Amino acid sequence: MSMNAMNHDLYTADDFLLDDSFVAYRQGTDPAATAYWTEWQRRKPGNLPAFREAERLHSVLSGHKPGLEASLQELKTLLADRQADTAPTIVDFQPVRTRFQTGWWVAAASILVMLGLGGYWLWQNQTVSYQTDYGQQKTITLPDGSTVTLNSHSELSHRRHWASGANRDVTLTGEGFFSVRHLEVNVPFRVHSKNAFTVEVLGTEFTMTSRSDLNRVVLNRGKVQVSGSDSSPALTLVPGQLAELDPATGQLTSREVSAERYNGWLRNQLVFDEVTLPEAVRQVEEQFGIDVRFDSATAGSRRFSGILPLKDPDKVLNTLAVYHQLKITRQGDAYLLNR
Repeated sequence: MSMNAMNHDLYTADDFLLDDSFVAYRQGTDPAATAYWTEWQRRKPGNLPAFREAERLHSVLSGHKPGLEASLQELKTLLADRQADTAPTIVDFQPVRTRFQTGWWVAAASILVMLGLGGYWLWQNQTVSYQTDYGQQKTITLPDGSTVTLNSHSELSHRRHWASGANRDVTLTGEGFFSVRHLEVNVPFRVHSKNAFTVEVLGTEFTMTSRSDLNRVVLNRGKVQVSGSDSSPALTLVPGQLAELDPATGQLTSREVSAERYNGWLRNQLVFDEVTLPEAVRQVEEQFGIDVRFDSATAGSRRFSGILPLKDPDKVLNTLAVYHQLKITRQGDAYLLNR
């Protein structure tokens, strides 16, 4: 993705630090990145303070640690001034550095080094999170080069730095499409959902959903292992299979599906596959963040299949209402479906 395609005006300090072009600009390794970020600053965007904070953090926490070196030099200068102020005013007198003075300098320098390295370690192990609002999507590049596209009302978190050979772990709430990079050394990639299950892969593409009462994985390519509760045996999926957690029993089940129908939102489509009215309404509410109410007695048992445009909740609800022979009205901020 080109630099101009990114919406840097919405970046936080964390986003800047994770952006390859920003790092190249700070390191002076890419003239195009330097030109872009220089022009970007000239426009004085609203999040320029976050950019400045990212610059400061990069200076202090980069491998060169210029901020730490400056602090050490400043401390050395202060000590030299202190010795000059306390020395007797005799021309031929040469101050002698005592063991206490030398030890104090070494101890202070050691403390600064430890603080700098400790801060760098804490920064690397900090958890970073990405969120999407209702109706929004966002593509994230992970530290290993894998990508995740988050669907509406979703959140992804992971440790900022992944050391070479270490496990790759992320946590998902909501829905995301994963394209996992296969590494030369087989390092597990795991996606955790809160209080549901864990998906472990080596290199693959799949869609994972982790919402309040819906937890499932649909495999497009490769192979994944889905682990639920201790009482439920793990399932190994092949392309075209879906694994779902039964919220009542906590058991995992699997079945054959058309995998592409479960990531239609990547193509701005809302795909319904033999769903009841309550299931369809749940999808609509989760996607658009709206309140849809209906009398369960009027829902019936009909199942709906179809592909509808993702950006138009009114059209989606009108289609569902017509199919189920219902009328749709508005009551405040809520949509009502009734006969």
